Order: sequence, then structure tokens, then C-alpha cells
Amino acid sequence: MGMGLLIALLAAPTPAYAARPDGPRVRLLEVHDKGYELTVSFRVENAFDERITSKLEAGLEISFRHQVGVRRRRTWWFERNLAQKKVVTMAMRDTLTGLYTLNRIVNGGIVETQTTSEIAEVRDFLSQVNDLTIPLPAGLPRDRRTEVRVRAVLETRFFLFFPYAYDTDWVTRPLASPVEQPAAPVQKPPADGKPGAPSAGGGGAG
Repeated sequence: MGMGLLIALLAAPTPAYAARPDGPRVRLLEVHDKGYELTVSFRVENAFDERITSKLEAGLEISFRHQVGVRRRRTWWFERNLAQKKVVTMAMRDTLTGLYTLNRIVNGGIVETQTTSEIAEVRDFLSQVNDLTIPLPAGLPRDRRTEVRVRAVLETRFFLFFPYAYDTDWVTRPLASPVEQPAAPVQKPPADGKPGAPSAGGGGAG
């Protein structure tokens, strides 16, 4: 009887923390299509609860794993993953100096390291991803079946002694907008500030 109850509890879906009104979620997702690549920016809100803050203050490492991908949905078939990147933002406090060391890792390589004493900067660093570039395959259709999706896995929690992901819901944006065009070059005025008059023609009466 006890074993059957345990199996039933494990088989039941764990309630998604992100479904709570005050739970962590991806917001302010911005996608700019440059034709050959995307730049993606977003922020994870409501991610810092007392548990995470107390871990930081105790000198434990906190990491957010941001998953960004481009996929193509297909009728009557599995979706096709076209591109993806993983961004890990990490923070750890030195309990002797009070300084936080911050690291940003993209696809396994460290791309940024800094230190700060301000907890607000720590929260922004962990929660914000700006101008992440994602190369695109040539000839990718721009319609509502091609979409960008983002989520964040915040940390590992435990349910009946088994670890499970503490993450946000996926947020998606269709890649259906026109490709950005480069701005037209700005013509500089002449040095004297006056519009240039047409030059006199070299041909006279002849």
C-alpha cells in the first residue's frame, strides 16, 4: 500500500512553481532579426526568494541556466530545432571580503567575469541576458511556425528526496517580422555648412 502511494506520488506531475502569480518568469523578451543572425534579450523576474538570497549570503554558489533556441514547428511531425544557446549566469559571495564574483558562461565558455559588493547588481547579472547572438541557417522561412523560445532553470530542488528542476515556463516569439534593414548612410554637409551647388559644366559654346 505504501509503495503504491509512493509510485502514484512520483508519477503525478510536480506543480510548476512558475505557474504561481508571483513565481519566476521570463519577461521583456526582445528579438531582432538581422537576416543571418538574431540578437535576443530578456529578463527573469521574481526569481529571488528568501531561499536563494540566504544561500548567496552564506557563500554558496547560485547559478541560473538560460536556454534560448530557434525551432520550426511542422505539421504532423516533430518540431525541428534550428539553433540554440545556453547561458549560465553564476554568483558567489566571499564571506571574508563581502564581494560577489560574477561569471557569465555561453555554451561552456566564460565570456564575462566581474566583482561587486552590491546585491542589486548581482540580481541584475543573474537575471538579465542582453544581445545574445544566435546564428541562423540560410533561407530560414519567416512565418509563425518559426519561433524563438526562452526559459530559465534557476536551481535544483527536491521532491520526496528526488531532485527536480525549478524553472520558468517557456516563452515564445514567432519569427514572422520583416528582416531588419541597415540604416541608410547619412550624407555629411560640406565643411562651410552650405548645401553643395552643382558644379559648373566644363563645356562651353563650341
